[in-house]
Amino acid sequence: MTTQIPQNFVQTIAKERAVTDAELETVFMALDGQTTAKIATKLGISDIAVRKRLGEVYKKFQIGGNGPGKLSELRYQLLFLYQTESGAIDFSPRGRGVLSKIVIGHRQENWGEAPDVSVFYGRNEELTTLKQWIVSDNCRLVALLGLAGCGKTTLSVQLASQIKNEFDFVVWRSLRSTPSAEEFVANLIQVFSNQQKPDLPLDLNGKISRLVEDLRFSRCLLIFDDFEAILQPSELAGHYREGCEGYRELILRLAEVNHHSCLVLVSSEEPTELALLTAEKVRCLKPAISPEIAREIFQQKGLSAKDKDWKILMARYGGNLLALKIVAATIHEFFEDNVFKFLEATALFIDEHISNLLAQQFDRMSSAEADIAYWLAIDQSPISLAKLREDMFIKSSLSDLLKNLDSLGRRSLIEKINQGGETVFMLQPLMVKYVSDRLVSQIISEVLEAINTQGIEKMQLLKTHNFSTSIAQVKGVKGEVNQSILGLVKNRLQLVFLKNMGAVEPLNILTKVASVLENKSPLEVGYARENMANIIAELTSSDK
Repeated sequence: MTTQIPQNFVQTIAKERAVTDAELETVFMALDGQTTAKIATKLGISDIAVRKRLGEVYKKFQIGGNGPGKLSELRYQLLFLYQTESGAIDFSPRGRGVLSKIVIGHRQENWGEAPDVSVFYGRNEELTTLKQWIVSDNCRLVALLGLAGCGKTTLSVQLASQIKNEFDFVVWRSLRSTPSAEEFVANLIQVFSNQQKPDLPLDLNGKISRLVEDLRFSRCLLIFDDFEAILQPSELAGHYREGCEGYRELILRLAEVNHHSCLVLVSSEEPTELALLTAEKVRCLKPAISPEIAREIFQQKGLSAKDKDWKILMARYGGNLLALKIVAATIHEFFEDNVFKFLEATALFIDEHISNLLAQQFDRMSSAEADIAYWLAIDQSPISLAKLREDMFIKSSLSDLLKNLDSLGRRSLIEKINQGGETVFMLQPLMVKYVSDRLVSQIISEVLEAINTQGIEKMQLLKTHNFSTSIAQVKGVKGEVNQSILGLVKNRLQLVFLKNMGAVEPLNILTKVASVLENKSPLEVGYARENMANIIAELTSSDK
């Protein structure tokens, strides 16, 4: 620090703020990177006395808050004042008071593994909003949130390419490989040091303080993609993986500490601290469902469709751009470019790639969230909080239920809407299909296990979820996404029976198992008695 700013300049500024000689001596040692313990030893005073002296200096420079950020703020103020006096600050409209090119050099771009966006559709409204937030409003943190496949990453790269001339550095990074916060921050600092190996502080707080300095001295645009990768799966949304907890401090500091740069955070899952950061300089955006983009995707494949067919496409795929791209390619290759034929032949088409993405999202849920997702898939229509609590066999407190619904919302998996003055919840359309298929597979597995063992010990979902509840509302619906879980179970079981063992014997065994359930208490068997009775009734009915 003292090699960057002449000592007599610091002394002059300190005297103007009524800083005492003892306080100034302590500050010089702290700015040189010495710990409070080391300063105390050298000066022959207590560690508490050192902190008190530094605290007085912070007050005189009107620096508030807690933690190591205060020393970084002091360093920034001193350097800013010195650069202002020496004429190295650019106060032009574009410079906005940050260090000029003489100090920071020409613009640098480091795109990491950013995807190619040479083909980009629409999103003009979102781009205009984001430019306003970042360039005009000087937001320090902007979060792009939404389900995998909705186009967040592509939007972030397109945004960066359009506003890069407003920044001295543009750095795009994916967190898919889950680097530690220490490693990640050190890498960023190295980028700002022109790839020279900088002399870094040992601890994470020190590294973050150094990064904040860089974000003050240069106007930087940072994009962190795949942020959900460093968040812990199988728990409520937004908590960090073991070893990645330092990212919480990084995000909080970059959002709260004053600087002229911007971090764009791209994630399918919202970290918990975003809910706490309601400051003017922090904004969140979820890319909207866009029929216009869908039309452009289809037009590129030479496809067109009537308005009613577009409505069905958008309802089925929820505006998921990745799914729509795959659907367009499928129609082009297998349905002679005829959208109507595709819609008539399929209810909801999910290829292996989309299924894998949805599986990754589902597997991040806690067990309580998965239970709720199964109920929402069973109902296949918006469901109220009261109805959800009524249906659930394993009752949870209202507080826990609300936490789990909030977590599903932060994972971008459910929608919360107002229906007739009541708040209702529903799964995203693609997740309805995926969760239904997963539920049916688990039920089939439990039924076959019951037949093989002639027992009820391995029943889980058969006991906890009543999948017969939606029969009335979906029966007779043709060509739509929703089909009753019971109907899907019946169809799959018939195929299994015909392929492997015939129908009479397994049905007899199933009937025998069902009779065992009759002698059990409702608390012990849950919904299993009703579910098994309905399965047997469907399999033995004439409408097969």
